[in-house]
Amino acid sequence: MKARIPRIAFALLSISVAVLSSRADDGLDAPKNALESTIHELLEVLHADNSQLPYDAKREEIIGILNRQFSFDVIIQRALGRNWKRLDEIQQRQVSTLVTDLVLQAYTKELQDGPKPVLTFNDPEVLSKSKIEIDSTAVLNGNKVNLSYRLANIRGRGWQVYDVLVEGVSMVSNYRKQFDEHFQTKSVGDLINLLKDKLNKA
Repeated sequence: MKARIPRIAFALLSISVAVLSSRADDGLDAPKNALESTIHELLEVLHADNSQLPYDAKREEIIGILNRQFSFDVIIQRALGRNWKRLDEIQQRQVSTLVTDLVLQAYTKELQDGPKPVLTFNDPEVLSKSKIEIDSTAVLNGNKVNLSYRLANIRGRGWQVYDVLVEGVSMVSNYRKQFDEHFQTKSVGDLINLLKDKLNKA
């Protein structure tokens, strides 16, 4: 399963699956502000005085923040698509944990050693009655990455990011394609072993 996204972009993707608590009647400024706040909160943790600690030492703190506003399980299930049903409950938990840790490790390793990225967010664009898109840019170490967050207003949960485009490439579609290619010739067990191997090398 070859990566098709530059490492800097992959690292930035880990901040793109936020579940935002605002409601539709709050107006479109609310989901934009919530998205900005969530991302900046993560950056503050990564650049705190203990920023040089290894990922394992900060995992619980990072997960604690993400669990308040992030929904990795939704993104992972959408990325796996029809392949999600190939996994039993134990395998689903394993894959969810491994993919989550891969994303978080890539993010922390990429961002904690250098300066904070410079972030810019545009006003939301209405895609439909219940969907919006927020374009943004992130400049890190002289590299500029264009990110577009797609949010849906889900009953009981508010505005939730369900996909992100990196330089026009959908994160969910990109990973779904990789998973589809994997399952053409390999098994669920092979996938779990591959993810473990990637995590050990991260």
